[in-house]
Amino acid sequence: MNNVPALCRGSRALLQDWLECNPARSLSFCIPAIILGCGAYGFTMGMWQGWTMATYVAIKFPLVILATLLVNGIINGMLAMALGSGIGFRQSFQFLLAGFALMSIILLSLSPVALFVVFHAADPTDPGAGQLHSIILLSHTLMITYAGIVSHSSLLGQVRDFATSPSHGTRTFFAWLAGNLFVGAQISWIMRPFFGSPGLEVQFLRDDPMNGSFYDTIWKSLMNIFIL
Repeated sequence: MNNVPALCRGSRALLQDWLECNPARSLSFCIPAIILGCGAYGFTMGMWQGWTMATYVAIKFPLVILATLLVNGIINGMLAMALGSGIGFRQSFQFLLAGFALMSIILLSLSPVALFVVFHAADPTDPGAGQLHSIILLSHTLMITYAGIVSHSSLLGQVRDFATSPSHGTRTFFAWLAGNLFVGAQISWIMRPFFGSPGLEVQFLRDDPMNGSFYDTIWKSLMNIFIL
């Protein structure tokens, strides 16, 4: 438990230990943190459609983060090498793992807020539920994006220190951040639904997971709220 405040502070000593001395220790802390934090937040996301959807999303959301971790662990390692940061694949993975663990802790702290919103929202069968769906989608997108940016930003100083030069570290960090947001968004789209669309049945996965894109849905949600 002592790792939680240290990680939230972006402790250099903790990250140094994970990166150089005992990387296995980071796995034993970060993976449970991701499962607990994202599982709790996922449960609140699905509650709008009931207990079944809440259970599905509590399982799926940590899987989205872990899948993003695996994919971006490879991509980030290649980006770090291409940008001349001097950071290897294992170190890239360790930074990413720490970032997702902190993101999960932030999301865990936001879960009561998300649950409060769900309990005070209209039923998904009510008239106008389509616009409410758009609001919920954008709200969760903003909260998850906020948690991701804040958590990864806390690691910027350590990435700059660990790289061959601060400028190389900065370029590498922002390349990582952009890649994490893009890949995470697309994996979450493939593994939808997370709170269910009004009129569609509750499912663990959609029958057409590759149809459409996350960004098209965000645009349509914005149009639904501000134009229609």
